[in-house]
Amino acid sequence: DTARAAGDDRSRGQVMADTLIERLTGTPGGITGVQIQLVMTDRTLLRADAEPARLPGYGTIPAEPARAIALAGGPAAANPLAGPSGMEELDLWVRRLYTVPGSGELVAMDSTARLFPAGLKRFLQVRDDTCRTPYCDAPIRHHDHITAWHTGGPTSVNNGQGLCEACNHTKETPGWTAQTIQGQRHIVATTTPTGHTYHSTAPP
Repeated sequence: DTARAAGDDRSRGQVMADTLIERLTGTPGGITGVQIQLVMTDRTLLRADAEPARLPGYGTIPAEPARAIALAGGPAAANPLAGPSGMEELDLWVRRLYTVPGSGELVAMDSTARLFPAGLKRFLQVRDDTCRTPYCDAPIRHHDHITAWHTGGPTSVNNGQGLCEACNHTKETPGWTAQTIQGQRHIVATTTPTGHTYHSTAPP
């Protein structure tokens, strides 16, 4: 009734259903996002090449619409994916695919995505076992970039560590720094605001 009085154009039943889904899933309307895997060459993306792109599960699409999808994120009029939901902006994650010159055989892939993929999360859970902060052995709840993602830290095994929620939030406060130290096992050096540095080595 409050939503309707505030001008919500949904019916009372729709508001009730949407509220139930939001409280069960923790996301508005149960929406958690859609991922589109669009594969194209750097020439098509950056140099206006005419080579078509590939949309897995659908097939090839012309270069121009592929570029429009890849560069979506502006006003709704310029965004081919913006629909009636009013989502004018989309998150864009770029993964580089490495191929063998000549044969084109796919040999590797990296990711600039901020979130750790499910397989990498499982790896960090197994490798670290508990929170990597030296004085904490709480269960891992967060998968953390040792060098922060927003400062250029990659989403990778060497730059990832498992932390409990409290330690991850603490690490983000001013004065805290962390870095990976090269060694036989994964070592993280954490420096506190007092200037003390503590080392954490992944368990055997």
